[in-house]
Amino acid sequence: MASEGNEKCFSFTWNIENMSNCSKKFDNAITSPPFVVDDLGGTQWIIKVYARESKKMSKESLGVYLCRKKDDSPVANMQVKYEIAFIGKDGSVLVSETLTSNFEKGVGHGFPAFVKQEEVFDTKRSIFLPQDILTVRCRMWKNCESMLQDVRCFARTRIGFENRSFLWNLENFSTLELEKKCSYLIKSLQDDASMVSIDFFVTEGVNSDEIIRFELSLQDRATEFFTFRLSLVDASGNKILCNQEEFWFDWKNRWESESESDSECKIEWEAKNQNAWETENEIEKFSFFFTRQELLANKKVFLPNDILSLHWDCSFSKEISTDGIEEVQYGCPRTESKISDAHEGNNDKISHLNYLTEKVKHFYDKKFLCDVRLKTSTTTFQAHKVILSASSSAFETLFSSSMEDEGSDCVNFENLNDDTVRRMLHYIYTSRVDDLTWESATGLYDAANKYAILGLKHICFSYLKNNFSTSNALEALLFADKQADCDLKAAVLDYIGKHGKEMENSGWRHLMNANGKLAAEALYQLFFEN
Repeated sequence: MASEGNEKCFSFTWNIENMSNCSKKFDNAITSPPFVVDDLGGTQWIIKVYARESKKMSKESLGVYLCRKKDDSPVANMQVKYEIAFIGKDGSVLVSETLTSNFEKGVGHGFPAFVKQEEVFDTKRSIFLPQDILTVRCRMWKNCESMLQDVRCFARTRIGFENRSFLWNLENFSTLELEKKCSYLIKSLQDDASMVSIDFFVTEGVNSDEIIRFELSLQDRATEFFTFRLSLVDASGNKILCNQEEFWFDWKNRWESESESDSECKIEWEAKNQNAWETENEIEKFSFFFTRQELLANKKVFLPNDILSLHWDCSFSKEISTDGIEEVQYGCPRTESKISDAHEGNNDKISHLNYLTEKVKHFYDKKFLCDVRLKTSTTTFQAHKVILSASSSAFETLFSSSMEDEGSDCVNFENLNDDTVRRMLHYIYTSRVDDLTWESATGLYDAANKYAILGLKHICFSYLKNNFSTSNALEALLFADKQADCDLKAAVLDYIGKHGKEMENSGWRHLMNANGKLAAEALYQLFFEN
C-alpha cells in the first residue's frame, strides 16, 4: 500500500461549534452527521467524540471513535485503515492517531485516550478551540487497495444553548430566618417554559457559621446542563465573582445502550419513568463563597440597605443541533481549505479582546508602567495595581485604601514561593494556567484563596478534584480542611469512601497524628457511609 500522503483517500472534516458548552463532562458521545463512503462499498459511517469519563474513554482524556452504522451494504465486514486528527485553525494537525481495524456492521473502533481533556478545555484551549470550534478530521483508505479518487466531505454540528443574565436582590438579609427558602424561577426566553428553579436559604454550619446555600431544581427535562457564574454586587456596583459551577442533569443516562435498534425500548423506558420525572426533579446543591457573618462584617460594602444583590450569568444546553453535511468535493486537490473558513465570520470583538489581552501581557513582560512590587523571600516581581485589582477583590481593597506607609508600593508574599507567584501572575495577565501538577495546584489554590482570585481558585479546585489518588487523598483531605473548603473536603471524603481500603497504612497514621478528628471523619466515611 502506498503512503498516506500520496494514496487517494476519503476525508471527513467535522466542525463542532460551541464545544465548551459540552465542556469536559458531556456524558453521551457527540455524534457526527452520518456519511457514506462509495469506494468502501457504499458503507455508512459516523464519528463519535466522548468528552466525559465512560466505558468508551479513560478518566482524563477525550475519546474518539470511527463507527460503521448498520447499513444496507452487502459487505459484512471490511478492513479499513483510518487516521483521526484534531485540526488547528490554520489546517495544521494538532494530534493524530492511525489504525487499521476490521469493521463489522454496527461496530466502532478508535482511541479512548486520544488527547487530554485539560489540554483541549484549559491549557491549550486557544489552539484546540479557536472561536470555540473543535475540528475533527477522519481520513480513510482501503486496506491493500487504491480508491478511485480523493473525496472531501465537510460537516458541521452546533451544540445548542441559551444564555441568561439577571440580578436577584434579597432584601432584609440580616434578619432572614434560618432554613427559610427564597426562590427564583428561570424561564426560557424562547417559549417562556420553566427551566431551573433556584432556592436560596441560610443554614447553620460547623462552629456556628451560618452557611448560605443554593439548591437548583431542574424543571425542563430537555435541559442537559446548566452552567453559571454567580457574583456578589457590592455597594459601588462592582461584581465580585463568588461561584462558578456547571451541573449536568443526566436523567436520560439512567438508561443507556449502545445499540442502534433500541428506539422501542427507549420509548418504553421513558413512559415508565414519566411519573417519576414529574414527582422527582433532579436537584443540585452548592454553598456560597461567603458566610452570612462575613457579609455582615462588611455590610457597608456588601449589604447596602440590608440587600444582598446577586448577579447570575447562566447558560443552558438543551440539545445538540446538527446541521449535517455541508459540502462534498470529488477528485479535489489535497487541501483542507474549509477548515479555516469555519472559524471566520463575525469575530471582530473576539479578535479585539485577544489583542488587548496580548497587549497587557506585553506590558507585563516588558515591565512597562509597572507600579507595584511583589516580594517573596528570594525574588521581586513587578506588576500593575489596576490589573491585580481587576482580578482580585483583596488586591482592590489593598490598593484602594489610603496607605501612607513608605512601603505602600510593595506587597510581601512571605509564605508563597517564586513558582507560585510566577504562575499566579501568569493567570492574572492571561487567564490561563499551564502545566499544572499536584504541587503547583495546591500552592496556587492557597494563593488564590488568600487573595480572592476566584477564577484561579476554581481551576485549581477542578484539577485537584480530578486528580485524587490513593497516594494523595489523605494529604488532600488535610489540605481541604486547612483551606476550610467544604466542597473540596466533601469530594475527598467521597473518594476515600470508595478507595480508602487501598491506601497505605503510613498515610492513615500520618492523618491520625496530624488531625485525629479528621481521621475519624474519614474512617466513618469509609466504613459506614459506603
